[in-house]
Amino acid sequence: MSSESLEISNYCACFIDLLGQRNALKGQNLLPAFGNDAEKEKFTAVLQQSVGAIGRLQKHAEFFREGLVLPVSLRDSLNEEEQIIYDEMKSPRPKQQRWSDGLVFYHSLSTKLTKCPMNAVFEIFMLAGTLCLLGLASKQPIRGAIETSWGVELHDNELYGAVVANSYELESEAAQYPRIIVGQHTMSYLNAYLADLPQPEQRLELYNRNLAALCINMTAIDQDGHHILNYLGEDFKDSVFHDQSPDIFNKAYKYICEQYEFHKSRKDSKLALRYTWLKGYFHQHRDLHV
Repeated sequence: MSSESLEISNYCACFIDLLGQRNALKGQNLLPAFGNDAEKEKFTAVLQQSVGAIGRLQKHAEFFREGLVLPVSLRDSLNEEEQIIYDEMKSPRPKQQRWSDGLVFYHSLSTKLTKCPMNAVFEIFMLAGTLCLLGLASKQPIRGAIETSWGVELHDNELYGAVVANSYELESEAAQYPRIIVGQHTMSYLNAYLADLPQPEQRLELYNRNLAALCINMTAIDQDGHHILNYLGEDFKDSVFHDQSPDIFNKAYKYICEQYEFHKSRKDSKLALRYTWLKGYFHQHRDLHV
């Protein structure tokens, strides 16, 4: 395959990793020969904590991707001229690539494919934040990173290039605990939309700009200086969780407190400190969710 035949463009990608898999598979090797029911049940528990957890993450991700489709189309309420503009703004859904014990959500930012690439970026933000909060609430935490760089699909649903390397590096080296890092290239991409204010008749440009501003408002700066996805913030709640947030918030906070006490009891100061940060983050936004 020659480089001239490849459709190379900038992509936004979110690399998500399911935490705890190393511990779940610790000590495993060859498939055991079950001598009795107790040994079989013990191995079944390992499967549930490892393979089962990955399967649940994949199903949840697909469920939320489908759930982000509005049940009643806004298009039906528009006049003919507005429907043409609406169709131009709509873009294909972000793709989902399975990756061992994680997932990658991604979409091309090429305007050849869509006139409103910010639709896909906004959806990636919502998917990542939703999975992060629900992962804590269901005691299956994830961490992740959103980054923007060049990439290429050699095959459908198989992304390669700098965007994969950069998002993976951010997730594995910077995320460190249940949160979603938003990379500097992504922040620069979003801020570029705010540099100029389009004219009122430039509806597509205005729509892209407004979505970029909303995505920026969905970020915050964590205590170590990294931009993170602020999934407890007001903009995220209004866009995703609405009235469902109190129950999810309380379950997630309970799990965070349990993890803090667990790592503290083991004198694991590094992880105890990170869950202290998470507790502080939840305290800061408590009034929005109770």
